[in-house]
Amino acid sequence: MSIQKYRCENFGFIAGVKKSKMKTLINGAGGRIGKAVTYEHSKVPSRELELVLLNEPRGIDYVVEEYNNRDPVHGLYDWDVHKLSPDSLILNGKVVYFFAEKDISKIPIKDLEIEMVLECSGFYGDSKEDSLIPVNKSKIFLDYGAKKVVQTYPSKTADISIIMGVNHSSYNAKIHNIISNASCTTKALAMPLQVLLDNGINIEALSMDTTHAATASQGILESLGQIMTHSTGAAKATGQVISSLEGKMVGMSYRVPTLDGSFANLYFVATSDEELTANKINDLIASSVENPKYAGRIGIHGGKDAGTFDIVGRDKNSVVITSKTNVIQLPFAPQGKKASLVTLISGYDNELGSSVDPVLLARYISKK
Repeated sequence: MSIQKYRCENFGFIAGVKKSKMKTLINGAGGRIGKAVTYEHSKVPSRELELVLLNEPRGIDYVVEEYNNRDPVHGLYDWDVHKLSPDSLILNGKVVYFFAEKDISKIPIKDLEIEMVLECSGFYGDSKEDSLIPVNKSKIFLDYGAKKVVQTYPSKTADISIIMGVNHSSYNAKIHNIISNASCTTKALAMPLQVLLDNGINIEALSMDTTHAATASQGILESLGQIMTHSTGAAKATGQVISSLEGKMVGMSYRVPTLDGSFANLYFVATSDEELTANKINDLIASSVENPKYAGRIGIHGGKDAGTFDIVGRDKNSVVITSKTNVIQLPFAPQGKKASLVTLISGYDNELGSSVDPVLLARYISKK
């Protein structure tokens, strides 16, 4: 008996029998985002998705220990995780199969009837820039039987980039199979901008910078004791999810030696039929919080000041710091319009928001 057949029978999968839920693989389950995505996926029973398999090359013992340790940022995760066998674990009372593979071909995706992959490793994104033909490496999951891949990070070669609450209605099940969930910073920019655009406020030009917690892409010594300028593709990527902003944005990042929690500062020229004020903008943002159109992905912080402690633990794509909204009236504008220079500050938990959103996106896709 093949290992694939044994494993499928062992875990009760019957080939050819259509299940009501879309079976899910979380790849890169041992990383920070992978752990948080697994937690988000498993903490609330889903009518759309069923977590079947975790893959993490560092092994099941590493993952079980990591899941049960106190997280340096988020504390102890509220779940029950323990090892059942060398290739399975118990996650909140449910048996979940486990692989420790770098080679995706060794995972029986088709035999296990896995349709959805949440790709959290970052390894299966864009091909190298010097590739003659740019491809998305997540295609390998489709080649071995998956139907859809949601990447928890930005990608230039995905079929589409989607942010819940911004452009999720653009999803087309017939043509979109590899879906990027964009970056945490892109989400923090796009959420409040989408609200303003939906309310008749045009954005003519925008500059942004983000004060961002250190990430794994930085060396340890580089991250400590100093603020580092760093490139960001968030401004350009925002134009991919909000087409009216394409080519109108520039930006940069400052990386700071903190574990989590970031702020994006937006400075933009806006035109509208009526004169804008800070109160008007804040009222529009506040009213969006309960609007189902924005999928619960935007929030507000009304205090005089805000720090990362006010942001970490909030699972929104954007938390607008309303006390810092500023508007300066400009002396020039198109005929019949009012022009303003607007400053808006968006805070975001760059780990938690980036874990909640892709799970919501996967559930949305499964309904389609």
